[in-house]
Amino acid sequence: MKYLDYWTYLILSLLKLYLFSVLTTSAFTFHFFLVNVGMILMMTSWALLVRPNVRRWILLASLFLHSTLLISDAWYYRYFGNVLSVALLSDAGQMGDVGGGFLTLIQATDFLIFADLLVFGALVMYQKRHPIRETRGLRMAGIGFLAGVVLYSVPLYVNYPPDDRTTISNMREYYKYGFWGYHGLDAARGLRDGAGLGKSLTDVDQSNVSALSPATVSASSDTNVIVVQLESFQASVIGQVINGQDVTLNLNALRDEMLYFPNVYHQTHEGRTSDAEFTVNTSLYPVKSGSVYTQYADHTFDALPERLKAAGYDTAAMHAFDKTFWNRDNFYDNIGFNHFFSAEDYPDGEVIGMALNDQDFLTESVRFMETLEQPFYSFVVALTSHTPYDIPDREKRLDLSGYDDPLLQNYYHTVHYVDTAVGLMVDALKANGMWDDTLVVFYGDHDNGLTAPGDEMAEKEGAMSVTDVFTLDRAVPLYIKPAGLARGEVMQASGGQLDFAPTILELLGMTPGYMLGSSLLDDEPNLTVFRNGSFRYDDVYFDPDLTKPFGAGTCYAIDSGDPLPFDACAPYIDEAADQLRLSDIIVEKDALSALTQTDKQAAPD
Repeated sequence: MKYLDYWTYLILSLLKLYLFSVLTTSAFTFHFFLVNVGMILMMTSWALLVRPNVRRWILLASLFLHSTLLISDAWYYRYFGNVLSVALLSDAGQMGDVGGGFLTLIQATDFLIFADLLVFGALVMYQKRHPIRETRGLRMAGIGFLAGVVLYSVPLYVNYPPDDRTTISNMREYYKYGFWGYHGLDAARGLRDGAGLGKSLTDVDQSNVSALSPATVSASSDTNVIVVQLESFQASVIGQVINGQDVTLNLNALRDEMLYFPNVYHQTHEGRTSDAEFTVNTSLYPVKSGSVYTQYADHTFDALPERLKAAGYDTAAMHAFDKTFWNRDNFYDNIGFNHFFSAEDYPDGEVIGMALNDQDFLTESVRFMETLEQPFYSFVVALTSHTPYDIPDREKRLDLSGYDDPLLQNYYHTVHYVDTAVGLMVDALKANGMWDDTLVVFYGDHDNGLTAPGDEMAEKEGAMSVTDVFTLDRAVPLYIKPAGLARGEVMQASGGQLDFAPTILELLGMTPGYMLGSSLLDDEPNLTVFRNGSFRYDDVYFDPDLTKPFGAGTCYAIDSGDPLPFDACAPYIDEAADQLRLSDIIVEKDALSALTQTDKQAAPD
């Protein structure tokens, strides 16, 4: 059979794309199949022009590269629900310190992605021993290329409108353009950005950003502000009792002293902890690939520390790890922190997980706060409960019989340990007289990575419906104690991490500037948007179908999990996408650089 090697290559390429969808439980639609066939034909039909003995090695090398990228995508997808991007090259240096968590994502069956190399290698050896006379396939190469153009372009024309908003989500682009189409487009964007192109603001961009209408900074408050970010803390652990034991005894008790928000969600993406820090301090969304900290650290943001600094606050970030990790030192300086207390500033102590244990870290951070000028804003990033949740056996104080997953067991042990650290910090703040008159915030940064349907945690929590899984995966605890609060209260308002900075500013008598979030203390429902275009608004949750054009998806009732008429969510779909696009303009195009400079020049002396 003529060109048997090429047809075998084409079939194997498609089979491993299907295998990828099986291994990752991602979709494999007919549209996706067609555009992948088309792109492979366009990319490789030229190989029919070369001699068969050369062509076979070209195709074998192509299969190897395809498998390497596919398996990398599979591991990345399991953790982030996304595929790789060249934007992640700037994050490559950060992976070594968190690699333990990624090792848990690797499954033996993943390496079946390379099985096609054995099949094709056997074909190469067979054809070497049984050669077939072939002429160079000029005609066949031309037919293959033209067929590829048709198979790629026609499904796009039929299934997607010209104005489809794919740019807010990598996975929507992946399903629309196919594996090689997405990665090719992504590589082209990477080259464009590397050359400094495509960052100019259009008139529409500038108008949309200017419409945020920043307010003049007010110095009406002298209240100290302490914000503490707890690593991998989910709302599900608050009030949780396992075998008669409170997992979070201290945080449970704080519901009587603070405002507790059980319906607040993390809006992080691939940057995870750094995304939470960024979103909380800037009230903007994370980028769709990688982290703002490593890609756009020198861009301009109207951030909470900068706004408080302008109002006369001393500002400090505290994190007991290498100050250069995730480029924190540069980013913190850029958004207005006067001080950054990092690993080199903290005394030696027992390391649990990645850094100094949180019990020593949080109490020592209180002592650093005592050295700051008042009023101050202190932003504290804890770390002990970081994946893979390593903790000494002597600190495993919970009876977790009935739980089988050792990773989940260690997660609960680290959460219990950090909860004790929170109690010690609160005691220290009360002992030095700071507690009563300080605005104090505790919140979780993101989920623990153990919430997927079918995992032990999801089964134990009874997460069966789409909204159950959404709540388990996205809900994080938020505690706020305004200065002078007499007693705690459970607040039913829903919102996200974008809303934290506007809420803090409202409590201080200030108003947000170029921020997209809203206060959690007003009477209006907040639109809480996530990077893939899903959102919660009031009592509804929208789950987008990323395999279809923008706007497709299912609307659900939050409480029951039942599907609702599409019209219940339809009014907010465009607004959600507009928020993501506006945030991307501000972050990626540095849209605030000129605007904030104009604001400063216009401000009264």
